[in-house]
Amino acid sequence: CISDQFDAKTTKKIVLRLECVEPNCRAKRMVPIKRCKHFELGGDKKRKGQVIQF
Repeated sequence: CISDQFDAKTTKKIVLRLECVEPNCRAKRMVPIKRCKHFELGGDKKRKGQVIQF
């Protein structure tokens, strides 16, 4: 069987869930961003080579 050769994916697809705000519409759609193990909204940006300040 071919499925025995492959491992299951360990990551989830990060998805934006968009909803229309018009009262008579309320349509929903989901837009995928990408696959990743860890996802954080609005977190600190990581910068290379920056001096640590206390």
